[in-house]
Amino acid sequence: MKYCNITGLALAATLGFAGLAQGAVIYNNGGPNAQNGNDATQWVQTEDFSFTDAVTVTGAGVYVAGIADPGSWDGTVDYWIFSDSSGPDSILASGAGQNVSTTNTGSFWNYSGYMYLLEFDFVSDFAAASGNTYWLGIHLSSDFDRNDIYWVTADGNATSKGIESQGGTFDNWYNNNQEHAFFLNGSREPGDGGPNEVPAPAGMALLGLGLMALGAVRRRTA
Repeated sequence: MKYCNITGLALAATLGFAGLAQGAVIYNNGGPNAQNGNDATQWVQTEDFSFTDAVTVTGAGVYVAGIADPGSWDGTVDYWIFSDSSGPDSILASGAGQNVSTTNTGSFWNYSGYMYLLEFDFVSDFAAASGNTYWLGIHLSSDFDRNDIYWVTADGNATSKGIESQGGTFDNWYNNNQEHAFFLNGSREPGDGGPNEVPAPAGMALLGLGLMALGAVRRRTA
């Protein structure tokens, strides 16, 4: 009976931790390197992402600078998901960011002030198909006057560089040759992969530890 109880507890703990893999960070384009950035008030800034398996994207976190200057940010967060055709193409989803929060990272940006993590939920979940490339677009103002709020850069990786549209007309795309710091939240099936996909919390490792513990118990009770 003792063995059965421990078995149940170990399995429950393992499954509990595995469940935390859902509704978490499922894509990470890299953290902020503080070196540069691109204005997201006069321009709509975009970055690409993809998954090797179908996933549900529920929101995003982007690293920005300039929002703490007096009167510089009016609290607006607009987002778009574009299809890909060697850059942003058709709009697949868009809206105003929900449940917006800002967190001071405590790290200085090279130009002025601190960098902030700006997180928001999508109006509706976005179903990303396996193998497709998409573009996340953000705009941080109620108009297209320049207020110098910047999407902060990340170190280079295997994905495409950022592409921007001045005035948000989406007919004047320009490659700004920068990589930007952001991540995506959502849910996925365990076992997805890809160069920038974040693996689920170590469900298999936990299962292995649980099995090792059960083996030890079995030896002690044999």
